[in-house]
Amino acid sequence: MSLRRLALTAAAFTAAALTGGAALAQSQPYEQIRPAADGWTVDLGVGALYSKDSGGDTGSETRVVPWVSANYRDVVYLNAIDGLGWNAIKTDSFRAGLQLRPRFSPEDIEGLDLDRPDFGADVAAYAFQRLPGNIVVGGRVSRDVSDVSEGTEYYASVGHQRVTPIGLMNVSVYARGGDAKLADAYYGVSPEEAARNGIAPYSPGSGLQGAGALINYERRLGDVADSPLSEEDDTIRTGVFFARRFGG
Repeated sequence: MSLRRLALTAAAFTAAALTGGAALAQSQPYEQIRPAADGWTVDLGVGALYSKDSGGDTGSETRVVPWVSANYRDVVYLNAIDGLGWNAIKTDSFRAGLQLRPRFSPEDIEGLDLDRPDFGADVAAYAFQRLPGNIVVGGRVSRDVSDVSEGTEYYASVGHQRVTPIGLMNVSVYARGGDAKLADAYYGVSPEEAARNGIAPYSPGSGLQGAGALINYERRLGDVADSPLSEEDDTIRTGVFFARRFGG
């Protein structure tokens, strides 16, 4: 693996409406910015998402998407990012639990006829600990349960959160890796696909697959960076959401 593939940028940051921080608070024990609700809360809103090469050389796309999330006392929660989650262990500075997470199908790659993975779902176990300075460290292990890849992914992150005059700022850096089944489902090229597209077959192995920072910049690493479906290894995802909370 070359040094170029290992080199990463420093952390970026994103500012969001205070309600937007609720998704992070559900699974990560940042300092509370408001008292915990006594019952259910529901956030409804809308946002715009921009992505560039998020699933290989897929180009850029901007989409307007709805935002819906629900939370019961920060114990049971549901949102479009984390899916359905349960904080089995919840203290002021520690969270551990389980999630049923969505895994969205990657976009098509222009000019290639590929069998891209369908929408899938992972079961994940996670644990996050808050350190002094409102720094949260932890990670999760997730496994496909929808027969899309039958693969396993590993994710670790370090983050910091604070309230600013314009909203909630969260700074986060992360790394993720996975097994060969996961990498092959999204970045492999079967002999049949190779024959009809005039490219070489490719079967990536396990290992580190990406690392980055939120807004969200990510650089693909390891075997997935060598895939012919990922000539451009830099990924950008960012978005702005506005939501209103009901209940509590």
